[in-house]
Amino acid sequence: MSLIDLAAARHPIDFTPSLDSLLRAAHREVDSMMDRLTDNALGPAELRAQIAEVERLKRRVEAVQLRLTAQASQRRAHEGSGQLDTPSWFARTTRTDRADAAGHAALADALGERPKGDGGDGDPGGGPGAGGGAGGASDGDGGRRTPHLTATGAALDEGRISAAHAKVIMRALDTLPDATTDEQRRQCELALLKLCTNRSPSQVRRASRRIIEVFESRVETVDQHEDDLVADEEEAARDKASFWIKDNCDGTMTGQFTVPWVSGMMLKKVIDAMTAPRRRSEDATAADSAPTDGDRSLVTSHADRHLDWAHRRGLALADLLTRIPTDHLHTKVSATMLVTTRLSDLLGDLGTRAAGTDVHDVMSAGTARRLACGAGILPAVLDGDSVPLDLGRQRRLFSDNQRMALAGRYDECAAEGCDRPFAWTETHHLRPWEAGGLTDLDNAVPLCGRHHHMIDSGMWSHSITRRDQRTVALSFHRRT
Repeated sequence: MSLIDLAAARHPIDFTPSLDSLLRAAHREVDSMMDRLTDNALGPAELRAQIAEVERLKRRVEAVQLRLTAQASQRRAHEGSGQLDTPSWFARTTRTDRADAAGHAALADALGERPKGDGGDGDPGGGPGAGGGAGGASDGDGGRRTPHLTATGAALDEGRISAAHAKVIMRALDTLPDATTDEQRRQCELALLKLCTNRSPSQVRRASRRIIEVFESRVETVDQHEDDLVADEEEAARDKASFWIKDNCDGTMTGQFTVPWVSGMMLKKVIDAMTAPRRRSEDATAADSAPTDGDRSLVTSHADRHLDWAHRRGLALADLLTRIPTDHLHTKVSATMLVTTRLSDLLGDLGTRAAGTDVHDVMSAGTARRLACGAGILPAVLDGDSVPLDLGRQRRLFSDNQRMALAGRYDECAAEGCDRPFAWTETHHLRPWEAGGLTDLDNAVPLCGRHHHMIDSGMWSHSITRRDQRTVALSFHRRT
């Protein structure tokens, strides 16, 4: 065994452990903490303190990841693996959604790499606002100014704020007026950091719209800035609006939507009101006292009274959708589910049959009866004499009653091979109105928007084939 003469060593030996070894040691420490959980017989106050400390530790780990991401961005690590950019590279590395990765990468760029010499044993140094003022820099995206979050980075490194807080600060500073000076920007950053000490990210985001109060004394200017930001948010929200819904083929449908905040909050308030504890107790009392025509357990059971929160709200939404008024919509009938059923089924007589709808499916007779209790009923048999379905030359446009009657004849677009549901269609004159066609039911045919456009296009011709006494099919042929 040979001894090393440290004094004679030509170069000093670096005993600083590598980041990889520190990460392995950190995992071992987490393993130890997990093992201690089984023996952690503490009271609420101690548990609260431990959770708060774990939260601080999590935030500091987030800061490490952000600093590493900034290094990866600076060194263009994505090019080595064929990724288009840092967000794509980070999403693949961490197996996260790219949208989340894009926000993470943007924050990492705004924070930058950790300055050398910061921190020390245990807690990093620098304190609030370490690193001085916050300058502006271009992120290469059309010259947009990205804040250099020196003070925010120091607070995140210490675990005093979360990455979510830091993103709010980044976006708030990025929306400051163009004439804002670096010193004013630094003041705003410090003021936002102060708000983060006792507010959630969403609360800081709302307050940040008026952050220019730090240096702007004119109230009307602050008001205008806030209003401009809210208007921009609303416009962006409209651009993000989306909706989809699919049939699960098991009696349920699943969907997802994104709507502007105002619209979503209106829906939330309605659902909250419908599922409030007081409302549920009143509904339960009413159900208990209501007469039933079957097993009482079908009306109010133990399971019904103890539905989980999401289930209760789902039932409330289902109830709400069946009660939406469509009287004032531009196309009332198109937004109304048309149900065709026998009078005996509607009255609840024996021999019930599923009711047909205009969307390629059926509903039970019981559901049709329940809907009928709260819906307007057309007081006539479709095609009967009580409702004028033949308007001749009195009107050019077909009436709602005519369209309801037409739904009894067609389930979908009348074009050959088209399966777009009746609710998507427009009512077309088989013989054009201009050529003397009547606004009568026998001269009406439902066409989806695409085929209705093709009717009027000079590029297409069409032929009409009668399927039976009440329906026809249209075939289209491109003109040569």
